[in-house]
Amino acid sequence: MAGSRAVYAGSRIFQSLSNFVGLPIDQLNFIISQSVMLLLAVLYRKVLRHQNVSVETRHIFILSFGIALGYFCFGQRVLFISMLYLSSLHLLRLQYEFGAWTLDITGPVMIATQKVTSVAFSLHDGLTRPEVKLTAHQRKHIIKRIPTMLEFFSYIFHFQTLLCGPLVFYNDYIDFIKGTNPQVSKNPEEVYIESPPPKQVVRKLAISICFGLFLIFVVPFFPIRYLKEPTRNTTSIEPVNRLYDVSFLDSICFYPVYLYETPWYRQLLYIIICTSFARSKYYHAWLLGESVANASGLGFNGFTTDGKPKWDLVSNIDILNFELSSNVRETVKTWNISTQQWLKIIVYDRAPSHKTLLTYLLSALWHGFYPGYYFTFLGGALFTMAARSVRRSIRPYFQLSCHTAFVYDIITCITTRVCLAYIVFPFLLVEFYASIQIYWQFYFIGHILSIFAIFLLPKVLPPPEGLSKSTREDMDKLIPTASEINRFFKSRKASN
Repeated sequence: MAGSRAVYAGSRIFQSLSNFVGLPIDQLNFIISQSVMLLLAVLYRKVLRHQNVSVETRHIFILSFGIALGYFCFGQRVLFISMLYLSSLHLLRLQYEFGAWTLDITGPVMIATQKVTSVAFSLHDGLTRPEVKLTAHQRKHIIKRIPTMLEFFSYIFHFQTLLCGPLVFYNDYIDFIKGTNPQVSKNPEEVYIESPPPKQVVRKLAISICFGLFLIFVVPFFPIRYLKEPTRNTTSIEPVNRLYDVSFLDSICFYPVYLYETPWYRQLLYIIICTSFARSKYYHAWLLGESVANASGLGFNGFTTDGKPKWDLVSNIDILNFELSSNVRETVKTWNISTQQWLKIIVYDRAPSHKTLLTYLLSALWHGFYPGYYFTFLGGALFTMAARSVRRSIRPYFQLSCHTAFVYDIITCITTRVCLAYIVFPFLLVEFYASIQIYWQFYFIGHILSIFAIFLLPKVLPPPEGLSKSTREDMDKLIPTASEINRFFKSRKASN
């Protein structure tokens, strides 16, 4: 762990506390910093309101504490920001910390890289391209004036989302600093809401804490490394040894003795469990980041149709829709939302061809150079194209009634969970040979079926002719989404 690695450049002032509680110093520093940020966020919203202080004061406060807390967690590396520097950090991890999950500077630099590149492309759009040639997303984020140094560095280092995101686009950040929201009204200062409901922050914080506890006490029972263990070697599983009696694991049905001695269905079930449980790490971090942002007043995104304020501007995950998604498109759309928007703005909307493949390739490069990342993202591109083909060729035949549409959605929901585990486990394993071994156990069946769906399915079962886009949209409305179901039960509960 990071506590024993010389490459960790963050502060070690709490090293004795780290040793006492048994938590690695990088993770302890993260928890301390996020706790301080939450307190600063409340202070910022209550004292440094845009009506009370100047814009420059708000910028300086955020910038100062952002750099200070970033230096506390990551040392002087926090001051270096570029895609080239990010790539060098990824290469450094390959050399010194292969396969380790240390909370080092690469995470914040990944977010800072998003900010720098989004500003660069938005300036390019605002200063050199006519608006009629821009997409709706590009027009929303165009910048027509070069930011001052204070504005730029305040945006890069603002403490609310420094450590774990989510990404906030430049225009949204400046509107927050100035207390305006031009996307809501022609007179934005009258409708901007700077104080979120306390329950909004408390709810996200409570859910984040629950996922954090789940990450500590449950996830260690199901480490992805079991899949590549050549023998029953429990002594190599450090988190399990530290927290639990390893003899107890022998009684757990999902504990594999050896990869090649485990039936394929148990391998698949274990992979589904591992990849599902591993998401708790991201849920914990993202919701914690969102709660800090909302506590400071950052995140207001207009109003719902019934006049209630929305606080999802800096939301990075829609847990309910993600876990209940019935297709790959909805799964991708509801995961790491701000990064999906960033990739769409700078790659997908600009690429002349092969948009999906190029978008996944940049996402892989942004994440790093572990071989497992490229298995996951290239596999994601393959499965995305396969899902489109299946949706065009097969789905229309199930949309003739609500009953068949419901059956189709149940089948695709289960299939999506299996496909997600199939393409995501290399991201967790990170190793080339171990990933190939597991795929070989399944005879690369997912890849083969995807290729069949892309190239042969349209010929074997051509999409129905004469099916207009409006007709397909009407069919989509037959079955409610997960969010619509959730709103239905909330309305019923309110009426009772």
